[in-house]
Amino acid sequence: MAEKTVEELSVRISQDDMKGFVSLRRPADDQKYDFDMIMSKIAAKGLRYGVKEDVVREMIEGEQYNHERLVAIGTPSKDGIDGFFQLNFNLDFNTKPTIRPDGSVDYWSVHVVEIVEEGQVIAIYHEPVAGSNGMGVSGKMLIAKRGRPLPPLAGKGFTRSEDGKLYVADITGKIEKNGNRIQISPVYEVYGNVDLKTGNIDFRGDVLIHGNVLTGTEIRATGTVTIDGIVEAARIEAEKDIVLRGGVLGKGRAFIYSKSNISAKFIEYATVKAEGFLEASSALDCNIEIYDKVLMNSLNSTVVGGHIYAARGAEIYNCGNESEMRTEIQVGMDKVMGAEVVTLQNIVREKQAMIDKLNIGLKQFEEMAIEKGVDISSDERRVGLLRARIATQAELAQAKEKLSYYDTIIESAKGATVCIMNNVHAGVNVTIDNITAIVKDTQHSVQFILREGKVIMIPVEY
Repeated sequence: MAEKTVEELSVRISQDDMKGFVSLRRPADDQKYDFDMIMSKIAAKGLRYGVKEDVVREMIEGEQYNHERLVAIGTPSKDGIDGFFQLNFNLDFNTKPTIRPDGSVDYWSVHVVEIVEEGQVIAIYHEPVAGSNGMGVSGKMLIAKRGRPLPPLAGKGFTRSEDGKLYVADITGKIEKNGNRIQISPVYEVYGNVDLKTGNIDFRGDVLIHGNVLTGTEIRATGTVTIDGIVEAARIEAEKDIVLRGGVLGKGRAFIYSKSNISAKFIEYATVKAEGFLEASSALDCNIEIYDKVLMNSLNSTVVGGHIYAARGAEIYNCGNESEMRTEIQVGMDKVMGAEVVTLQNIVREKQAMIDKLNIGLKQFEEMAIEKGVDISSDERRVGLLRARIATQAELAQAKEKLSYYDTIIESAKGATVCIMNNVHAGVNVTIDNITAIVKDTQHSVQFILREGKVIMIPVEY
């Protein structure tokens, strides 16, 4: 059999190098191809791996000419799997209550603290899985991505097993995760009421009360405060969120303050302050001061009586009542805050002027020391000036920090509005940037906005 030329077969390789195709041309004089020769020419044309010899034989013996056949399949690479931690606790926090299908509010849905039990496996480490390299039909190796290990979890309140795979809580408490660090902190938990017998609570961390907080008691926490029952005429202060699932019956003496947000089922006869938002289903005759928004917009939520200030705006379902009980809603710039800003600006100027004078005095001492060649480091007058400068600088920094905080609130309060989703009754006063509008007749679904120096009502657009 005469040697065939290269042109008597063609090879095509897929773009991903995973498939190889061969087409045989019909030989002259009805001759048959030699298998070894064809295999050699296939390799010469770049098809060097995964060639199925049985398919090539079938093509030759079956005289399958001018028809492309798949004759080679590569082995794909399989990437490794990185190591990962399986966390056995919930990190899906929800600071706002959810709305039920019937329009009511579920305050039990607020989730700001995740508790784990002593001995609980909080995390399992899964080792990385090695990958496997592949090979293209052209004979080129396909390098797999390696599975990378993860560094151990850092933090406190848990123990790591010797093999590094299990992490077990050492104490019962609140668990938090920040990046690669986990911390379990003690939680002050009361399974019952807080009253004069249990005493006041002052705790560095989170507080959970599974009962009521009765009249005359106080709770202070550097973390969150969650109360399942009713709060009476008590004092509650927290540096983080406050969740009042049972509401507040304040008797005119309750005081609730959070440096973050407050969620409450209802609030009656209480003073409430928050640097974040307030969300509740109703408020009756309360004094409320909020530096973010007041949200009482769920179905049938109502505000009656009292005074509400919400820097960034208010959304309320019903406001006031048919008895025309005086109800004040204020948003935007506040006179008291504006006066405080002016006071702080004056303090900043005074403290800076005092520091400048102290610096002049200290410079005079330095010049005298150079001129007379004396050591003034222990001079009582100079030491007194240094101490006065340090104290004044601290006071200046404090005033600037507070001024910056107020400036941030004022900036965020620009364009604040009051939106009433359902009814706003006569007797309601709405103030925006210290300009007041008095509602004289019941209105439905209106928004109060500031336009050309007046507070006006426009229809709510849904």
